Amino acid sequence: MAAPLWNKQLKCPFCKTDFETTRLRSSAIKIKETESDFGHIYEGECAYFYAITACPKCNFAAMNKDFEAVRPEYEPKIMEASQKIRQTAQKRPEIFLTGSSNAETAIRRHEMAIAFAKIRVYQDLKSLAVLYLHLVWLFRLLGDREKERAAMAEAAKAYADYHEKGGDLPEQLGEPGVLYLIGELNRRQGLFKEARRYYERALASKEIKSFPRIAELIRDMMLVAREEMG
Repeated sequence: MAAPLWNKQLKCPFCKTDFETTRLRSSAIKIKETESDFGHIYEGECAYFYAITACPKCNFAAMNKDFEAVRPEYEPKIMEASQKIRQTAQKRPEIFLTGSSNAETAIRRHEMAIAFAKIRVYQDLKSLAVLYLHLVWLFRLLGDREKERAAMAEAAKAYADYHEKGGDLPEQLGEPGVLYLIGELNRRQGLFKEARRYYERALASKEIKSFPRIAELIRDMMLVAREEMG
């Protein structure tokens, strides 16, 4: 049986540095449980630990698929940041080491990816929302409720922006799933009125009949929110 982790050779699109990054084989991903905001609890290696690729030379970081797809000629602000970091930044080798990772390292990589995502010419609202949602789940793994809550606020806002402006929504969620997720992130922050508003919007979506599992989740969590409100 192949080892769950493997190293991929890449070239940074901005500084042209050759480096290796560790990836988790899809065959090794084993989900034990899925939480109400779609966060997974894994058996063995956690997939979120290996979701970001970061260049050890210029610090450019992005989700794995985005790192390899970015077009540097269209991203002058990232190119400028890459050049400045190469000249002045001190290396942080613990972030860029290959091999088994952990939540703390994954959080720092995600924060780097968010910083670069925010200066892109074309803002990929979906990727930004996913990055913030990953932070929610990573802080939850560490038991840091305060930072988890702050990440929830950012994720809820990012998904709301994505829903309003982002175009195509994830096939597995559709509009009902995205609206439900925004509501659920609000509920977990104790913002029950906002949560209910998004739950109701999700149930009113013309696509809801195509997502019976989402409809069931919405009704379940509306009951939970009602109980939490007292």
